[in-house]
Amino acid sequence: MLITDEIRRRLEALNRDRLRRGLGSSGSSDSASGLASAGAVFSRCREEIAGEVVKTESGEFLLVRRELAEIWRGAERFVSHYCLVFKRGAIAVDPASLHPDLQQVCQADPCRLLYLDIETCGLSSAPVFLIGMLYLEGERMLIDQLLARDYEEEAPILEFFWANISRFDGIVTFNGKSFDLPFLKDRASYHRIEVEAPQMHFDLLHEARRRWRGVFPDCRLQTLEARVCRRLRSGDIPGSLIPRAYHEFVRSKDPGLVREIIEHNALDLVTMSEVLVSILSG
Repeated sequence: MLITDEIRRRLEALNRDRLRRGLGSSGSSDSASGLASAGAVFSRCREEIAGEVVKTESGEFLLVRRELAEIWRGAERFVSHYCLVFKRGAIAVDPASLHPDLQQVCQADPCRLLYLDIETCGLSSAPVFLIGMLYLEGERMLIDQLLARDYEEEAPILEFFWANISRFDGIVTFNGKSFDLPFLKDRASYHRIEVEAPQMHFDLLHEARRRWRGVFPDCRLQTLEARVCRRLRSGDIPGSLIPRAYHEFVRSKDPGLVREIIEHNALDLVTMSEVLVSILSG
């Protein structure tokens, strides 16, 4: 990967922060001591990220659950509009004019519609370490993020995800038909976890290309965020840095490293839902 000046500056900042915290490698050969240290760090991670440890048959992981209002000051107005569009049928465009995939989304129970985005350690055959899910519960919009605090916790987050996906009728992703869902299925197969995905899968990237190819410079999610949602991110970690930052988190156990990734993932989920509502609002 080409290391740009911006990437180099961010990595240097991450390293400076880690050194200030005094979280270099211990060099200890005492495995029991190492496990105790890791447990203490995970407790600090749980406190700083406000997560809950969830146990499955294959292990445990950290579940970060938040209401949308906790991370976005415009959430209350957005959720109200979202419910108006999906629950009360206030769609400003003619449903018959929409692509069949989007028509299915309009007909779905909004509380059984899941927005999905994942973060991985790389491309093919690399572990997935964060599964982000946004969904409506009553009049509230929630974000669940399943975090593997180490490589061994990949199996538990996959086990939990596939065991709970059945309560949703449909999935909304951005490039998820080519990447997210096949990736989750492949990693589940690796861990011998049974999978059954909802039949309805709406890929927002495909709709974006149908509408804005040749209109916008590109159809990346952050381009849609700027052009459609009229928002610009500040201080967001670039996607190209995420695998390296996670590897550094696993090594140093510095929760600050993974917290940036969690916020990046949450923002992606918010943008997906906002772009979709914008399309249906005309």
